[in-house]
Amino acid sequence: MAANTIIPTNIKVLVVDDDKDITSLIYDYLDQKGFNVSTAARGGIALELFKKDIYNIVIIDLYMPDMSGTEVLKEIKRIKPDTEILMITGFGTIKDAVECIKLGAADFITKPIMLDHLHMTINRIIEDARLREEAELASYYKQLSHLDGLTGLYNFRHLTASLKKEVERHLRYSHPLTIAMVDIDNFKGYNDSKGHEKGNELLVRLAHIFRHNTRNCDVLVRYGGEEFVIIFPETSLEEAEVVTKRILEAVKVSLGVSVTIGLTSLPKDTTDYKELIALSDKAMYWGKTHGKNQIVVYDEMIST
Repeated sequence: MAANTIIPTNIKVLVVDDDKDITSLIYDYLDQKGFNVSTAARGGIALELFKKDIYNIVIIDLYMPDMSGTEVLKEIKRIKPDTEILMITGFGTIKDAVECIKLGAADFITKPIMLDHLHMTINRIIEDARLREEAELASYYKQLSHLDGLTGLYNFRHLTASLKKEVERHLRYSHPLTIAMVDIDNFKGYNDSKGHEKGNELLVRLAHIFRHNTRNCDVLVRYGGEEFVIIFPETSLEEAEVVTKRILEAVKVSLGVSVTIGLTSLPKDTTDYKELIALSDKAMYWGKTHGKNQIVVYDEMIST
């Protein structure tokens, strides 16, 4: 990035060095470039300033009378980990500067300080921070697009992509995988009698029960409305029955409602990921029409 890049006026820089000539030099130069600059001659003073204000970049000399630059770096990172820190090193301290990089410093410059190089380094640090923030936001919104806004579980969009990959992986290694389709019994009546707000609260509490009774590797999905899907990787039908029975009982005790659950497994019932969902839905629907509040394992008799 060129040294004459325009910097927003809200970029605040704190320069920490006990050498008054250096702090004055950096202050005058960065002030002319449009930065909002503060200085401190001691590490302790710098930390007091840092606790009272927000600084985008802190420039720290490695060696100072009261605290080392490394100590100041550690404390700043503890207080505000995303602060960008640039270390100043004298002759023979490059090894120390590299150690500071490991502790979270963005970069280091050596004395005597070349002001153009300092400016370019600061610009690069700012640009890198901006790109990281954009990448994090993009990742966040991408993840958000795969989450159900009410329950925080994955949504249908994530289900189709995730299940396809899981089926391919499990078939490749000949491992079992089980799918559960879960539906709240008489949910329409619950909504009509208690109101949609209570209905939404029930869905959120049900999602909590799913999380509490499954593993981190299990994939929890709000399929739509009051229907949910649980993907159990590396799990046989018998193992999934144990977990879903626990869920069935927890729902009844904790929420005062019941659920019906349909189970299908790979490769016993099908090797197609879309059909896994369809067959578990059939098993669940059969359970809804034959008493509800139960777990139904799919077999061909259900389809006929």
